[in-house]
Amino acid sequence: MKMSAEHLSFAYIQGKTILHDVSLEVKAGEILYVLGPNGGGKSTLLSCLAGLLQPDSGKVYLAEKPLAEFEAAERARLIGMIPQMHVPSFAYTVEEMVMMGRAPHLGWLESPSRVDHEIVQNALEQVGLLELKGRPYTEISGGERQLTLIARGLAQKCQILLMDEPSAHLDLSNQYRILEIIQQLSHRGLSFIITSHSPNDALATADRVLLLNSGWVTAYGPPDEVLTEDLLSAVYGVRTEIIYETIRGLGKPRAVVPRRPETIDPQSMEIEGSLLWKVFEKRYKQPQRILVTGMSGAGKTTWCSRLVELARARGMSVDGILAPGIFEGHHKTGINVRNLKTGEEKQLAILRQDDSGDISTPRWTFDPDVLDWANDQLGEIIECDLLIIDELGPLEFLRGEGLIKGMDLIDRQDFKAAFVVVRSSLLPNALQRWPDALVINGRI
Repeated sequence: MKMSAEHLSFAYIQGKTILHDVSLEVKAGEILYVLGPNGGGKSTLLSCLAGLLQPDSGKVYLAEKPLAEFEAAERARLIGMIPQMHVPSFAYTVEEMVMMGRAPHLGWLESPSRVDHEIVQNALEQVGLLELKGRPYTEISGGERQLTLIARGLAQKCQILLMDEPSAHLDLSNQYRILEIIQQLSHRGLSFIITSHSPNDALATADRVLLLNSGWVTAYGPPDEVLTEDLLSAVYGVRTEIIYETIRGLGKPRAVVPRRPETIDPQSMEIEGSLLWKVFEKRYKQPQRILVTGMSGAGKTTWCSRLVELARARGMSVDGILAPGIFEGHHKTGINVRNLKTGEEKQLAILRQDDSGDISTPRWTFDPDVLDWANDQLGEIIECDLLIIDELGPLEFLRGEGLIKGMDLIDRQDFKAAFVVVRSSLLPNALQRWPDALVINGRI
């Protein structure tokens, strides 16, 4: 049985839309994976497809008939839904949990028949849980609980099974077990729509993938076309790499792995063939963006200072700002901001003492006049070989405040090479804004 959705939109609160114009289709025996970051609307989409939520616009169809036209009992017989986490109120046995799947087929106060029991036994056997049927559901493992819920869907005799992150929190063995059963059941005609955070699961089992980001469809199609390095990096804000296997002379994607930032010595810009040398060579052809990342105290500002010295020694024009720390002993008590062109320096922030200060983060209180001064300095930059912005943080990425002129400079690309300091926790935000940026560790 085919399920489709056309131009679905949904909002829990008026004016705050969760899903935007989502369309999809899954045919009998197909597996559709829905991938995307947390809060992107994946679970909400499943609820709309199950008929638990009514979309604000658009329609869900089952066998070409609008889902809204099905009676609740009939809908329950055709569509099964397995939540991500399920903890029952009572210690039902595994068999009793699976028998609940027969509820849509029973009349009011009707007891399960011999046929119902046979269906349940068969469902338990298919997922390999027959030996556990008398065990309390609350005492079995997470993987066995997921298999129990799959068995309940089978006992329901549904034709489409919606699953919310079925392999989450499971060990490798149970992940494999569940994915293998899903694939085998799809070969028997059962359709699946599965939300997940694992592109590798989708590569292994999906017929099609829908990539959802902030409620919008970024891409939809076969896994080979959707699960690309560029698309995944842009949606998740993490540099990814696809590992391919060569089959009959063709590359087949097999795994998605995060690409770790490289640790680079600024001095390596003098070494022909090094990554940093290539960055400065490419600058003559097109502007280069580099994100310098790392934990607090890793030495990112010192790293940038050394790079500035080396660049000036090579005759490059340097502009931008550094944000050196102010220390009392080994304790950081403030942050300065220094104009790299003029050398002028002012105190930008102090440790936050209370709730005072119009512009602050949990740790720092910023001087608004100095922020204005820093933005004015950045606004005067017209063009340079090397641009340094140290650093962009939660004010800029999360609140639209702070060194906004620095963000604009990076967007405009009025430079040959720009090195932007971004803490590790905000790296996804930076990569979503500048997906073409190179990421390196600024560690001394």
